[in-house]
Amino acid sequence: MHWRQPIAALAAGACLLLTMPFAASAEGEQKTYKDGMFTFGYTDGGVELVGVESTVLSVRLPAETDGRRIVGIADGAFYGCNNLETAFLPDGLKYIGRHAFSGCENLRSLEIPDTVETIGANALSGCFLLESLHLPDKLREIPEGLCYTCANLKTVNLPDTVTKVGDEAFYCCSKLENPEMPANLTELGNYAFAFCTSVTEIDLPKGVRKLSGGTFCGCDGLTEFTVPQQLEDMGSLAFMGCNNLSAFAVEEGNVKYTAKDGILYTDEGATLYAYPIGNPQTVLDIPEGVTVVFDGALFKAEKLAEVRFPSTLTRVGAGAFEYCTALKNVNLPEGTEYLYENAFADCAELTHVTLPSTLRGVGNYAFYNCPKLMEITVPASCKTVGQYSFGYVEKQGEDGNGEPVKLQGFRQHGGGIGLFKILAIICAVIAGGAVIFVLIRIIRKNQMTPEEHEANVIAGEDYTGITEEQESGNETKEEQI
Repeated sequence: MHWRQPIAALAAGACLLLTMPFAASAEGEQKTYKDGMFTFGYTDGGVELVGVESTVLSVRLPAETDGRRIVGIADGAFYGCNNLETAFLPDGLKYIGRHAFSGCENLRSLEIPDTVETIGANALSGCFLLESLHLPDKLREIPEGLCYTCANLKTVNLPDTVTKVGDEAFYCCSKLENPEMPANLTELGNYAFAFCTSVTEIDLPKGVRKLSGGTFCGCDGLTEFTVPQQLEDMGSLAFMGCNNLSAFAVEEGNVKYTAKDGILYTDEGATLYAYPIGNPQTVLDIPEGVTVVFDGALFKAEKLAEVRFPSTLTRVGAGAFEYCTALKNVNLPEGTEYLYENAFADCAELTHVTLPSTLRGVGNYAFYNCPKLMEITVPASCKTVGQYSFGYVEKQGEDGNGEPVKLQGFRQHGGGIGLFKILAIICAVIAGGAVIFVLIRIIRKNQMTPEEHEANVIAGEDYTGITEEQESGNETKEEQI
């Protein structure tokens, strides 16, 4: 997860306010003008609010100023008004710009008039005390980061006209309770409702086709989730860190996903797509017919102590069993060919791993930071072993970041090429090159006409490519010996 740095945010807001362009409504008019606590700028169809005195506690924005209608609120207009508690906006507004109210940390509620058609990204981000928000009926998209880290937001209406909820729109709105999803919703962005820990139920309409990375990440209040009828793409780790999610279900008519025993599958059951990490079971029997465990499918399934793999398995995806901290043994069946990056990384209790003779490749960090895994045998069939795959643990560096260090006492059998073998291969390649060169010269000589051969002799070359001068020098050396 990433956090925006306050200093960077303030700098960005300042740049917005300083560089905001405005078009003059008539030749000779100033681009902006003051009217009490407000600063307005000319724009098409009227004027827009571009700034407010930063010390204000309450604002009631008029519908008109200087005989012109106020049609919008510009980017960053209220940015950093830390004392602002209430704001009343007039009908007739058409748009609200990016970061318009960002950092108004004491703003408690806001009703956006139904005349507003578009709202810019992060318009209310960092409004930590905001408790209620009314969105306009004409809105078609909830913008990226709209209420980012509005930790006290409890209620918000999502109009039925909305088709998309943008990335991080309600990220870390930890008091938000079960918002009613719009009837026409089709897509939810990355981390759209991540860490909304008070959400206990999500009822998505049938028409939702796409979730994205971490859409409901860290929603600890969720206990179950039903995949809607038309969902085609659940994204990566959409439910990562939902520690109490115990079961998936699939709405009738969905042609991509199926659920069995609360576990989500795709490809007609051939791919284990997502495991509910709140499932209390400690042993998992992956059914026969499963060939792939998808990327992150069991990420942070901390209750699982044992996983029994099917004979049909061929691939284990990136991060599939990462942070399965209770997992002790991994016995991969014959037929398994690839383990992708971080497949079993950070499995703190893992002590024994059996790799099959069919294994062809192991990705970077596949068994990284498994401190109890002290020995591994890599089969001869495995031609690719990634960086830090075996025998490395993470140690805190001087800069505070983790760095890989060799696990003391770790033993790896196979999966590597010794120094002497490398030297032998190099020598064989060099010798082979020399032999090929001589053979080419011999073949060339045999293909020469008598005239070409005679010309070469006159030039001082025979079929070996050695000149008469070189040959004479060699004879002199032999005489000296």
